[in-house]
Amino acid sequence: MHTRSLRNFADFLRRSADKHGDRVFLPRSHPKGGEPITFRQLHDRVRRLAAGLLAAGVTRGDHVGLISENRAEWLIADLACAWIGAVDVPRGTDTPPAELEFILNHSAARFAFVEDEATATALLARHDRLPAIQTVWTLSGPAPESASTFEALCAAGDALLVEDPQAVDRAADQVGRDDLLTIIYTSGTTANPKGVELTHGNLLENIEMVEEVLHFSPDDVALSILPSWHAYERIMDYVLLCGGSQLVYSDRRRFKDDIAAVRPTVFVAVPRVWELIHDGLVAHVRKLEGRKRKLLEGVLENCRKVASGRASPMTRLLHALAKRTVLPKVVAAASGGNLRIAVSGGGALPAHVDERLVGMGLPLLNGYGLTETSPVVAVRLPERNRVGTIGPPLPRTECSIRDENGNPVPQGLTGLIWIRGPQVMRGYHKNPEATASVLVEQWFNSGDLGLIDERGEIRITGRAKDTIVLAGGENVEPERIETALKTSPLIEQVVVVGQDQKNLGALLVPHFECLEHELARTDWGERDGRLCADPVRKLFRAELDRLITADHGFRPLERIAGFQIVTEPLSAENGLLTQTMKVRRHKVTEHFADALAELFG
Repeated sequence: MHTRSLRNFADFLRRSADKHGDRVFLPRSHPKGGEPITFRQLHDRVRRLAAGLLAAGVTRGDHVGLISENRAEWLIADLACAWIGAVDVPRGTDTPPAELEFILNHSAARFAFVEDEATATALLARHDRLPAIQTVWTLSGPAPESASTFEALCAAGDALLVEDPQAVDRAADQVGRDDLLTIIYTSGTTANPKGVELTHGNLLENIEMVEEVLHFSPDDVALSILPSWHAYERIMDYVLLCGGSQLVYSDRRRFKDDIAAVRPTVFVAVPRVWELIHDGLVAHVRKLEGRKRKLLEGVLENCRKVASGRASPMTRLLHALAKRTVLPKVVAAASGGNLRIAVSGGGALPAHVDERLVGMGLPLLNGYGLTETSPVVAVRLPERNRVGTIGPPLPRTECSIRDENGNPVPQGLTGLIWIRGPQVMRGYHKNPEATASVLVEQWFNSGDLGLIDERGEIRITGRAKDTIVLAGGENVEPERIETALKTSPLIEQVVVVGQDQKNLGALLVPHFECLEHELARTDWGERDGRLCADPVRKLFRAELDRLITADHGFRPLERIAGFQIVTEPLSAENGLLTQTMKVRRHKVTEHFADALAELFG
C-alpha cells in the first residue's frame, strides 16, 4: 500500500480494511489472550469509537491522554483519535505519577483513556493537580463512579451514527497530512521529558519508507513486546497494518514462550532483549562440560569472527560446517525457527551481540531512529547486512555528519548526525527554545555521534550528551567502554561513571548464574547490596583489565580505575531504565549515590 498519496490516518485505515478485509490482524487482543480481530473489524470499531469521541465533545486538535499497556483497545483509541483529528498523548501505566502529571498538564490534555479501573482511580485521585482533564474512560473493565468505559463510549458512537451516519467521515475530511497526530514525550533519560509533535504526514511517510526496504506481507506474523506508546513499536504496528500482516501481542515475561509457540517471521526488539537472548545462549554453553562445552564455545567464537570479517580460511570452513549441523538448531531454539526479519532498534546494539547472532544465522538487522524522526532513519538491508553499521538512510532521508559548529566533516570522520526528511518532527510542544536548538533549516541535530563509511552506511559511535568530561578536560564516550565490558560473560549490566573525576569508574551488575559457576556464593561477600569479598573483586578486576586495553583500541585514560559490584539490576520497574531499556544515567547516579561516594571518596 502506498501511503504518500493518503490525506490522513482515516484514509490509511479505510484502505487497509478494503485491501485485507476479513484476514485476522490481531490473533489475540492483549498479551494474555482475548478474541481475534480482523482488519475490517478493526476499521469498524475505530469508526464507532471515533463517533463516540465526537458525541463526547472531542474535536479536531483536542489533546487526549492514552495511558495503557499493549492491547487492541489502545490501538483502536489511537486510530479513533487520529480519525477525527484529535491528538493523542500516549504513555505507559508505570509512568511515575509526577512525570504523568507533567505530561498531561504540559500537553493540556482535556480527556484521557486509561487501561483499567485502578489506573483511572489513581488518576482521578490527583484531579486537583490535573485541572484540564474533563473526562476519563477505561479501556478495559468497569470504571470508577466519576469516569466512564470504552464500551459506553462506543455505545454513544453507535447512537450518533444512527442519527448522523456521515458524522465521522465529515470529521475525517477536515484532517490533513499537516495536522498533528500525536505528541510523544521522550523517555526521560534527562530531567523533564520533551513533547515531540508528529503529524499524520510524518508517520505516513515513515510507514512507506520502512515498507520500501523491508517489505512486509500477509504471510508475516510479528511478535510485539515493546510498549505501543513508544514510537518504535508504534511504527512497526502501522507497517504491519499496512502490509496485511498479523500482530501478536506479547510482553517481556512471555516472549520466550511465545517465540516457540507463535514461531514469528518478524520480531523487533530493543538491544537489551537481544542481549538477553545472546547471554542465555552463552550461559547455557558455559554450563556444559568437557568437549561439548569446548566445541560450542569454539562455534560461537567462530560466528563472531566470520560476521566481523576477521575469520581465517580455516575458521570460515569450520563455520560453514557448523551452519549445516549445529547452528540451525541453536537459531531455531532462540527464534522459533521461522524468523525472516529481526530488528534491533531504540538503542546501541553491542558489537559482540551483533556479531555472534548474525554469525549464527539470525537475520538481525540493526536500525536507528529517534522519536523526533517518527522514528526510523536508517536500517540495515537484508541483502546487505553488515554488522557494526545501522545501514544506509531510508529512502527520501538525508544524513549529514557535522562538527560542533554545524559544519560538514569529511567522509569517514566522526561528528554529530544531522537528519533531514519528511519524517522529521514539527518541533517540541510548547518549547520553542529546545526546538530551535535542534532544528535548523529543516535539518535535525540528533545529538548522536557517528560517521558515514565509503559504502554510504552509518556507524554510531556514541551520544554527545552522554559524554563524560574528566577533571583533566578529556572527553570519554562511556557507551563504547560499556559495550566492551558487556562482552564478559560475568557482566550482565554496566554503567561507566566519572564526570568531573580524575579517573573513570564503573557500576557492575553481575551475570549471577555465570558468576556462581566460577565462584561459590560463600566467596562473594554480599553486603549492603554489593559484592565486596576479595575473590569476587579480583575476578572482576581481571575482566576489566582484560577487556579495556590498548590492544583493544582504548586509551590509558579509558581504563576503569575503580568499580562497585551491585546486586540490584537496572530495570524499568526501579526507574533506572526507560521502557525501551535505555539507561537513565542521572537516575543511576542518584540511586547508587552511596556506592559512588565510596568509589570516588
